[in-house]
Amino acid sequence: MKPQEARDYINTYILELKTDIEPVWDIRDIRVPYEGHETPVRIYTPEGEGPFPLLVFIHGAGWVAGNLDTHDNICRCFASRVQCIVLSVDYRLAPESKFPIPVEESYRVLVWAVENGRLVNADSERVAIAGDSSGGNIAAAVCLMARERDGPVIRFQLLVNPALDLSAYDGEGFEQMKLFREQYLRGTDDITNPYASPLLAESLEGLPPAFIITGEHDCLHVEGEAYARRLCEAGVAANVYRQADKGHLSGDFARATQEAEEAVDLSVAVLKAAFKG
Repeated sequence: MKPQEARDYINTYILELKTDIEPVWDIRDIRVPYEGHETPVRIYTPEGEGPFPLLVFIHGAGWVAGNLDTHDNICRCFASRVQCIVLSVDYRLAPESKFPIPVEESYRVLVWAVENGRLVNADSERVAIAGDSSGGNIAAAVCLMARERDGPVIRFQLLVNPALDLSAYDGEGFEQMKLFREQYLRGTDDITNPYASPLLAESLEGLPPAFIITGEHDCLHVEGEAYARRLCEAGVAANVYRQADKGHLSGDFARATQEAEEAVDLSVAVLKAAFKG
């Protein structure tokens, strides 16, 4: 299957999942300049006066699919239930735009959002980042970039079913992840780059506190839980919640379906707590 065909298949599957669409006060699309390219960004604003806390959201779907529409409903949920500004990042996809472009582009949107908080009615002192699956991978990498580049202060990272160790996908049960990895990376040398595999970073000290949601039957739960342990060992507050009898939430989290209700409710609760400090 060609990349565009695979992308269309995944996106269609997600968008056809039935769910109730969350109402939100205001939604608008903008473009953020980045090295001769303009990154599409969707801004969700809750009802109220603000300024509101700021959540930068990085969508998943294997680095090869997903967009502003596939993950529209989970962003609606966060904006209305957490009462925060949500910036959803439509980073360029693999294989046309390979690593590290999606990470660099997402980081640039974070920087822009913090520097222009007033334009989006956001409080630049209360910033969190979230991502699901491959979006969790990028979100964790952006946290590393922010630390190493003396970038924006991120108060909290929420990672749902994150892919954090791309070196782990050569064994049985990781066939799909291996295919995604081959589309995303430029070559095998990238596998151990911390911006591609945040779990393999030499140090996790100084990173934002984290809440990580995994699934009992998800092949990625081992690396998500290992990341939480390493954060704790580095002196970073981190909690992990393994959902019993659940696999990879995939499109269900993106669309905030009933199957993902527990994960959505947990995410909302921890984000509220993080923004309250």
